[in-house]
Order: sequence, then C-alpha cells, then structure tokens
Amino acid sequence: MLRLKSLKEPTNHEDGLRILIARYRPRYLPKNNKSWDQWWKALAPSKALFKEIVKDKTIGWNEYERKFRREIRNNPNSLNALNALRSLSKTSNVMILCHCKDENRCHRFVIKQLTQEG
Repeated sequence: MLRLKSLKEPTNHEDGLRILIARYRPRYLPKNNKSWDQWWKALAPSKALFKEIVKDKTIGWNEYERKFRREIRNNPNSLNALNALRSLSKTSNVMILCHCKDENRCHRFVIKQLTQEG
C-alpha cells in the first residue's frame, strides 16, 4: 500500500518503508536527522522546475503538474524508480515523504497517481 505524508507529520509504526522524494533535504531538519529510510531523488522535480514553482512562483499548479509528469516520463532513472515504487507498494507498506504541507499540491501526489496509472 502506498501512502503520502509530510515530513512535518509524526512518524508511526504503521508507516512502513519511509521514502523521501524531495530534491533537497528540508532545512528545518538537522543533517543527522533520518526521518526517512531511503531517499529517492529520481522521483523529485528537477532543480529548474522546483525553482519555477517554489522559489520564483512563475507557474501555477496545473502547469507544474504537466511539466513534472513530462520530466518523469522522459527520464529513464525516474521511470525505473517509479516502477520500483509501484512493485514495492504492491507487497509492502510504503510511505512517500516530502516537506510540502498540502499533499494535493505536492509532487508526491502526482507520483502516487502515476503509480496507479501504470
């Protein structure tokens, strides 16, 4: 089963394997903090796309989602990671993590959709 959670939410025993899919380590967490089991940067948006949506705020959610889906489809490493996540979530509890507050406006929501579409 694949579920979503913000790193700001507390960890619990039902989370299963905790996979961070953010491009950068959240600044509010110290470097020695390991709130996740694995870090899959291949499922994070590119630096340029992250900058457009988060830092510069030059694009809205719909354009961001469209561009992010295109990035995933056009990157073999991302596709491999997506397929691995899809397989893993069929046999294990998997929690995909990011630092965004609203999971419906976060790339982890798009990643979950992509795993279900495949």
